[in-house]
Amino acid sequence: MMENRLADRLVIYLIVPKVGGKYKLYKILAVDDREIFLTELKRLKLWGEKAEFKIIDTASNGKEALEFLRRNSYDLVLTDIRMPVIDGLQLLREIQKDKLCPCVVILSEYSEFNYARQGIVLGAFDYLVKPANEETMTELLERTKIFLDNTRNETQKSLRNIRDTADLTKDNSEWMYLAADEKQIIKKLINKEDYALKLFSITTENIYKALSNNIIKADIIIKKMYHNIIAGVYENFNWLNDYIGIEYFETIDYVNEEDSSNFIEFYCTKITYLLDFLKKFYLEASDELIKNICEYILKNHNADLKLKVIAEKFYINNTYLSNNFATKTGTRFNDYVTMVKMARARYLLINTQLKTYEVGYQLGYHDINYFSKLFKKYYGENPSEYRVNLKDKEN
Repeated sequence: MMENRLADRLVIYLIVPKVGGKYKLYKILAVDDREIFLTELKRLKLWGEKAEFKIIDTASNGKEALEFLRRNSYDLVLTDIRMPVIDGLQLLREIQKDKLCPCVVILSEYSEFNYARQGIVLGAFDYLVKPANEETMTELLERTKIFLDNTRNETQKSLRNIRDTADLTKDNSEWMYLAADEKQIIKKLINKEDYALKLFSITTENIYKALSNNIIKADIIIKKMYHNIIAGVYENFNWLNDYIGIEYFETIDYVNEEDSSNFIEFYCTKITYLLDFLKKFYLEASDELIKNICEYILKNHNADLKLKVIAEKFYINNTYLSNNFATKTGTRFNDYVTMVKMARARYLLINTQLKTYEVGYQLGYHDINYFSKLFKKYYGENPSEYRVNLKDKEN
């Protein structure tokens, strides 16, 4: 009885260690409101050199855990789901929000099935069914080390943290979706085809059917596929990060734990946003020259993008560029440049502490009133209002 009660107390957060050099022992923070659980956890005969993980500190609730995380560096957090003050899911949200832990693994009982599923969508990397023993924990840590090896380059972590992780489920290869499906979805998105969403839905439906006896594992695989798709599009359009930080696709702003279709709705909402953005900014043009000009503008939003300057850069006549751009894209050249600059301004307002006039200066607008007027035209609020209202929504 005591063993079963202890078994239902754990959520695991796996944190990417500092990159560079050889990996040392991964430092662990264990979190649970029951001391006896922490004692039993420590008694597992795998900590230290054998598993390359070691419990350094313990906390009795999520609030205390956050205090530890903000003062110290850990590679792995082991935490219960149900705790007083701050529970496991609340702790996970705080960790994700403050980027204290980029990788999460949940250990739960079937009685906590919906909690486990929420954890996966909220950022969990993997999960174990309770009770955890040395064998299952060792297998988990082995998968974890594969993940950690794939995140060595800190500057590319956002793009690569889920890439190349097929080995993480190699012991369950019969569950894996076809890599060809994933590549096809990426290709459709790059080509701005609406069918990308349909293909994503079909693929996820097939995964859920194949894993009808293990829905959480299906959630994990679908989440990995989703991240691979987003990363694949960003790798093809390296200018995207200047307008939508890839972190947006990690931000959980929709969770309904009752039905698997709701998880897919969350992913589809994000993919739709990306698809719509590409349609709007990466304009269709049968003329390769116009297409190259669009890409140049997207990559050089801070440069002088006046019609005359761009025409000279691409060795064409001003009038030809103006007329041909509108004919080929359906958008006037100056309107397109302004739209790109306003999208960049929005990114800077969301992701930096730059003052409004500093944002305008970066984009070549030295008249702050004119800049604010343009921004309001595109986003319905002036830059200051937009930033304040955004913070209110977050709080």
